[in-house]
Amino acid sequence: VAFVTEIPRGTTAKMEVSTKAEQNPIRQDVKKGKLRYLTYDMGVGSKGMPFNYGMAPQTFEDPGLIHPDTGLGGDGDPVDLCDIGLTRINMGVVNDVKILGVLAMLDEGETDWKIVCIRSDDPEASQVETVADVLKLPDGEARLNQIRHWFRMYKTVDGKPENAFAFDGRFLERDYALRVLEETHATWKDLREGKLANTDDIAK
Repeated sequence: VAFVTEIPRGTTAKMEVSTKAEQNPIRQDVKKGKLRYLTYDMGVGSKGMPFNYGMAPQTFEDPGLIHPDTGLGGDGDPVDLCDIGLTRINMGVVNDVKILGVLAMLDEGETDWKIVCIRSDDPEASQVETVADVLKLPDGEARLNQIRHWFRMYKTVDGKPENAFAFDGRFLERDYALRVLEETHATWKDLREGKLANTDDIAK
């Protein structure tokens, strides 16, 4: 699976693939005319995203498709990927990754999948196949907790409530994560082929 890095580990600029622009460039998000930055502080020695964050190309979380396990539609974006490796990956770099599991975040009435992965050439990649294996790594449990805590809390600095999760906040294993990627790739194909209404004016 390809991983396109949008926000490198330890950085604060809220960068994302612009799905509505031709060629889908990575741009800094703008809100009320101002560039957006991640201001939530995890208290771990540095501000910003505590892991490499990006997206899976050729995926689409369909807002009109109610997922049977969450009861909510998708968020209208590509699927998000969270790299548990300890090396910062520069923005825009594309890596092959191993899929390990997934967290089902519920964000303002939408399902927003967070796929956990690791670069295929990461020194620790040979030790992990699932999130259960991550727990055996040094600080592995802390890395997973960090991902869940970040997504639960990062919007609270703007006065918004904590985000919730399906499955009681549990990380689901690799097979479930791969099904999410298969399903969202299928909806991307439907969108590209005109079988799905392009209500968000997403550039094809």
